[in-house]
Amino acid sequence: MARQSQAQADVEETTDSNGPEATADAPKESKKSEPKRGQLPDGYVTPVGFAKILEQRGLQKDRDGNVLTEVRPQMVYSYKKNAPKDDPFPIEKVQDSIGVEREALKIDDGVAWWERKNKRVDDKKANAKAKADKAAENKAKREREAAEKGESSDAGDASVSEAE
Repeated sequence: MARQSQAQADVEETTDSNGPEATADAPKESKKSEPKRGQLPDGYVTPVGFAKILEQRGLQKDRDGNVLTEVRPQMVYSYKKNAPKDDPFPIEKVQDSIGVEREALKIDDGVAWWERKNKRVDDKKANAKAKADKAAENKAKREREAAEKGESSDAGDASVSEAE
């Protein structure tokens, strides 16, 4: 019986003395709280917003050169983190409308950086293709020389064996 009376006492203590009206007011107050993020200054966008701009402008391409219809924010964050030291990703710390410091980039600077990145990738592919073509050409040249040498040594072996 002591346990039942203790459990009843716990239930009575947890119920609010003001009734259900008091708990209904609490969610309304939390909806009125200020937002955690404010508006960025004009011309600035977050990396997530920049991914949407890249998608709209068709600036991101896959390995085959086809324009991607979806650019995920992870891609932008990855390029931000792994950007070359001589051309860093143009991200800045700016204060939004409520005074919170946030990472953002100017849209024009971001697009210009992305176009330079695309040019670097295209140049790298062209250099790799030229290097592969030259390697294939050198290999074919060595094979031709080896074949010519093999024919002349075969002809030389035949004349030596006839002389014996």
